[in-house]
Amino acid sequence: MSVAGALPLAASFTARDGRRLHGHLLSPDAPRAALVINCATGMLCGFYLKFARYACQRGYQVLLYDYRGMGASAHRPLAGEPARMSEWGRLDMPAALDWLAERAGTLPVATLGHSVGGQLIGAMDNAQRARAHVMIAASTGYWRRQRFPFRYQALAFWKLYGPLMLRRRGYVPRGMLWRGESLPPQVFLQWRRWCLSAANYGPQLDADLAATRFEELRRPLLVWGFADDPIATPQAVAALLKSYSGMQVEERWTRPAEAGVRHIGHHGFFYERHREALWRPVIDWLDARLA
Repeated sequence: MSVAGALPLAASFTARDGRRLHGHLLSPDAPRAALVINCATGMLCGFYLKFARYACQRGYQVLLYDYRGMGASAHRPLAGEPARMSEWGRLDMPAALDWLAERAGTLPVATLGHSVGGQLIGAMDNAQRARAHVMIAASTGYWRRQRFPFRYQALAFWKLYGPLMLRRRGYVPRGMLWRGESLPPQVFLQWRRWCLSAANYGPQLDADLAATRFEELRRPLLVWGFADDPIATPQAVAALLKSYSGMQVEERWTRPAEAGVRHIGHHGFFYERHREALWRPVIDWLDARLA
C-alpha cells in the first residue's frame, strides 16, 4: 500500500470542556480503518510515531495526540496547569475518538492505549463508537501489585520525590525516580491517590469516575502484557480487568526471549525492533475485528 501521504500532519481538536488538544494525523492514500493511540502517563505522542507509521503502512489512518497538561497540549507555566488525570479519560480520549471517527466516515475505528491510555477506556462515554480496543501494558497502578523491588521505587516516588518536587517547583519534573515528562500538580496528586489504593477502577477508586461505564462496555479487547514488566504484572492486569467484566477479552503475554530480545518492560513494545514479533500480530488482530 502506498504511504506517500503518511507524513505526520498537525492535528488540533477540542475536548468536551473546550480545551484545545494537539497532535498528529497520519493517513495512507487509501485508508481502510482508523486508529486512535492514547499515550501512557509521562509519554508524549511522538514516542508512538514509529508504531503509528507502521499502522499507516498497514492501511490505518492514525491519530496521535498529547493529553491536556502534557507536551503540545500543556499550559505554561506547568505549576499552574489545572489538568487532572481523570480528565484524560472523561474528556480528552472521547474527543480524540470523535474527531477521528468523523474524519474516517464509514471506516471502522479502534483505539490502542498504552498503560493509562488503556486503563481509562471505561471512562469514555463514547467507547462503544470504537469497534475494538487494544491495551498495551495496561493495569492498575496499585504499588503493592508491582514487581519487587520496583514497587519500593514507586512508593518512594509517591511518598518522597513527587511531594518534594511539588513543594520546590510546583510540578513533578523528570529526575532520578521519574523518567517520564514533567507532570502537572493535579495529575501527579490524582495519580498518586490511585496508585496508593487497591480499589477497582471506577467510582470506587475516585469520585471523578462516578459517571464512568467500565462494566457496560461490550467490545472486543486485546490485552497484551510482558513477563518482565515491573508495573503491569499479571496480578495488576487481572485487577484492572475486573472493571471490564463485559468486554470480550483476549489476553496475551510475551516473554522477552519469545520476541528475540533481553528486555521489553513497560514501554518496549513501541520500539521498532518489535515490528514483526509484536506490532504485526496486534494489527493482524485489529484487522480481523474490523473487517
